[in-house]
This record gives sequence, structure tokens and C-alpha cells, in this order.
Amino acid sequence: MPHKKRANKNHIQVKKILANSESSLLDRKKGKKSFERIPRHDNNPADRKREERILNDDSSDDENRKVKIKRLQLKKHINKELESQQQSSLIPKKSRKNKYYLLNHPELKDVIKSVTKTNKRQRESDDEPEEQPAAKKPSQESKPSICDKLVSNMITSRFRYLNEKLYTTSSTEAQNMFKKDPQSFYAYHQGYATSMTRWPDPPLDEIIAYIRKRSGNLIIADMGCGDARLARTLKLTHPNISSFDFVALNEHVQVCDIAHTPMKSNSVDIVIFCLSLMGTNLTDFIHEAHRILRLRGTMKIVEIASRFENQPQKFVRKIEAMGFQCSKTNSMDEKSNAPSKYFYTFDFVKISEDIKSKATVTLAPCLHKKR
Repeated sequence: MPHKKRANKNHIQVKKILANSESSLLDRKKGKKSFERIPRHDNNPADRKREERILNDDSSDDENRKVKIKRLQLKKHINKELESQQQSSLIPKKSRKNKYYLLNHPELKDVIKSVTKTNKRQRESDDEPEEQPAAKKPSQESKPSICDKLVSNMITSRFRYLNEKLYTTSSTEAQNMFKKDPQSFYAYHQGYATSMTRWPDPPLDEIIAYIRKRSGNLIIADMGCGDARLARTLKLTHPNISSFDFVALNEHVQVCDIAHTPMKSNSVDIVIFCLSLMGTNLTDFIHEAHRILRLRGTMKIVEIASRFENQPQKFVRKIEAMGFQCSKTNSMDEKSNAPSKYFYTFDFVKISEDIKSKATVTLAPCLHKKR
């Protein structure tokens, strides 16, 4: 037998639906007004027998047809009530707990839908949109082979050899070396570009930003330009940039020894030495810059800090003795941050037409440690 409390509860729910229906079976049979409240005594056997007799009466064909119509109307009404009440349904869902309710009300078997029990994780997975399978990650780059390592080591060793040659020989000897073997110049700049990627801040970027703020009519000389990046970057805004080096890597470079340039005297506004004071005769480079600079012209020098051996003021005094005045430098700034200390920058202004002192300017060569 069904549980008494559960049967009473289910019977009350069915009576609520029948009471709210416009064409209730009990109302049409009795011809009375639909009752507005549920009777106090829910478990009345007389009422239940009367309901079963109405739904299952087989006295005649006409009555059977009327009963079928009433059953369909009742099912439609129950479906409508179920759809309107989404949060809490009056009729329980089909499950193991209310199977006795369906035994007592066979007319609702087609109305109540069977619902499979799902746990919380399954419901969350159903609510979430189907994600497309993640794209496969590209395979990791294969490790360099032994042959590749040998080639890179050869390039690095050749760059170190050429770098040491440029620091320990004069500019004339370096020019003759590159004339005999132009490929060595390309090899040097290939290694230079690789080592430049390890620097905290490329010094040429600061020079480019400085020149962009100046007038486009200025005449600029880039001494030891390499691939003439300065002229290539500013060719639209500053077309009067002359780039000099031992070998022309592109059409912007003029081949010459920077100790003897083809520029006229007192014709240049800015002279730039960006990591190019490399020969043993770097005093000749400073004299050439003094010759081609106009009065009050600027000479910008950028060099690695280790070359000054913790005495940048000595270098400044020797340059000033030649007829320049240091207007700006970061070498004396003790509060400057660590990245800027990797390079020292100097701005010298030409204040004299003649070279006052012929003192020799020297810097420590930047050599790699031998392994």
C-alpha cells in the first residue's frame, strides 16, 4: 500500500489542478460551481471512488467517448499547469519515491515525464557550452645540432678576433685589413649584432631620440656607422646625415677612414661617435671631429663604461683641453640607475677654432676574456 502521508499529499495536488481547471470533471458531473478551497478531510474514500468511476466508466460508447474527451482535456490542463510552474511543479516527477502515486493515478502516466537522476557535476557540464578541442601546441623547437653549435662558436671566435684587432691597431691598418678581406667586415658586424641583443639598452636608440627633437636642416656626421641605422631611421626627417665606415654595407655608407673624412671644415652641426673610438689613434678621430664641426657644434660620444677604468673625469679633461666644453654626461651621476652605467655618454661643445692641446687621448680596449 502507498504511504499514507505521500498519498494524501499527491491527492491534494491533483485536487488543486482540478479545482483551478475551467472544465473540471467533477464540476460537470455535479453541475455545481467549482469549489475554491480544498476539503479539510483529504482522504475521503467516497470522493476517490467517484473520481475513479468518472474516469473509468464503461457503461456505454457515448459515455466512453465523453470520458476520453474529458481525459484529454484533463491532460492538456495538467500539461499547461506544469509549463506555467517551472520552479515548483504540483505533480511530482517520475521517480522511485513517487511510484505509488502513479499506481493510484494511472491517467497521469503519460503526462509525467521520466527524468533521469543526474549529479551536480553532470548538470554543470551540460549547462556549459561545448568547448572546441584545444589546438595542439606546436612541437618544441629541436635542439641545435653539433654542427650548428660548431658554426656559432666559429662565428663568435672570429668576432672576438676581429674585435681585438680593431682595438689594438690603428685605423689605417684596420682599413687595409678589410680591403684585403671584405667578408671579415660582414662577419664582424654579424657578431656585433648578436652581442648587441644582450645589452640592457642599445645606445643608438637614445641618440635617435635626441636627433628627432632637433631641426631637420642640421648636418650630421655618423663616424663608424656600421650599417648606417641612424641614417636609415631618420632619412625622411633628417636627410643630411653622412655615414662613414671602412666598408659600405648599404647605399647610405661612405667608405673612408674616420680619421680623414671628405667633409669640409666648419661644416657639420653634430658629430656622433657611438662605440666607434676603437683604434689606437683615437686622438686623430677627435681632431677630425674638431676640424669639421662648426663653432658651438656638438660632439656626442657613447662608450662602454669599463673602458674608462673608473676615471671618466680624466677623459673629460683631455677632451676639454682640445677646445671643447662638456655640456652633459652621465658618468659623474652617482644616482643614475644600473642600466645607464653600462654606457657612458658625453656631449661636448666646440668652443675654440683651434686645437689648444695635442694631448693623447687613450681608452682601455674592450677585450673578451680568454677561455
